[in-house]
Amino acid sequence: MTIPCVVAVSIANIHREPDPASELVTQALMNVPAHADTPVGEWTHVTLPDYEGWIDTAQLADPIVRGFTKVGEHCATPLDLVVVVTSTHTTLYTAPDSSETTGTIYLSTTLPLLDTTQPTRLQVALPTANTAWVDRAAVSIRHGSEPYPRMPISAVILYARAFIDRRYLWGGTSWAGIDCSALVQLCYRMGGYIIPRDADQQYYTLTHSIAREEMQEGDLIFFGRNAITHVGLALSNKEYLHAEGQRYNRVLISSFDPANAQYDQYLTELVWDVKRVSP
Repeated sequence: MTIPCVVAVSIANIHREPDPASELVTQALMNVPAHADTPVGEWTHVTLPDYEGWIDTAQLADPIVRGFTKVGEHCATPLDLVVVVTSTHTTLYTAPDSSETTGTIYLSTTLPLLDTTQPTRLQVALPTANTAWVDRAAVSIRHGSEPYPRMPISAVILYARAFIDRRYLWGGTSWAGIDCSALVQLCYRMGGYIIPRDADQQYYTLTHSIAREEMQEGDLIFFGRNAITHVGLALSNKEYLHAEGQRYNRVLISSFDPANAQYDQYLTELVWDVKRVSP
């Protein structure tokens, strides 16, 4: 029997084994739903929407229960409204006019909306029955049934470009550190497309292969010699953006064009296939 819960911290590390020294297989952002098995010591095995692994039990909480969203001094709505973080990261404040902070949340984090009456900030519900305020400019108000509406591929690319020069982290899923497959998954999520977590899963889920000569903005490029080990996001028919963790340890732009200063011969020789997310 599993118990429904949510991630209670900004970023939770998910490990392969109930041991902080074991492989970091992924991370989960605040309020991501999970199904928890019986705890083992200080650890709980969880099944996330896109992965499974072991999490520090203290980083889990009961699902958030909320009632109405305040939209005026004497007016509230029962609509299922949420706030979605649309900036790479943003601060949680203790009050609508305070500089005191309680943490940071990251791109795609979704939290119930409680109060819209302040001019520059919105109040949100947090796990563990707490609340906080976020800057309006860093988020979008959406219906809980559709937190990630479909957007043009150009929007996916804009989100990806915002990560250029951010550090590579195996298993990472946020501005604080991210790996290749999480980067494309995150940016496509913000564009309204739900794709799997790992590069090989993404490859086998997507069905529309493209000749490299026909590659266009938004296509996913899969790399590997004997198996798929890397994925990048096409910016054009020659350039691609990726989080690289062996030689550069950051998010960067590379090229298939030998005349380009960003040409990467090593990866050019490892192209496995190119697939289109939105045929």
